[in-house]
Amino acid sequence: MSAQPGLYTAPVFLGAAFLLFGLAVLEKFLNLFGANIPFLSVYPRQVLDWAVTLLILEIALTLRQLVEIRRERGSE
Repeated sequence: MSAQPGLYTAPVFLGAAFLLFGLAVLEKFLNLFGANIPFLSVYPRQVLDWAVTLLILEIALTLRQLVEIRRERGSE
């Protein structure tokens, strides 16, 4: 009997992605009124790109884990 792989990194990557998405939306909203978030020195589009990258990474890791689980169940 093999050890089951660690399941789902969703809380870490999804949380970070949604935080970045929220920052991008807030920054864009503030930019419409001529203000900005002081600690954010990049464009909202770049922050949105980082959030999408984290989501793609999460999808890839989740699919890999599902394949491993299915492979283990098939060998039993």
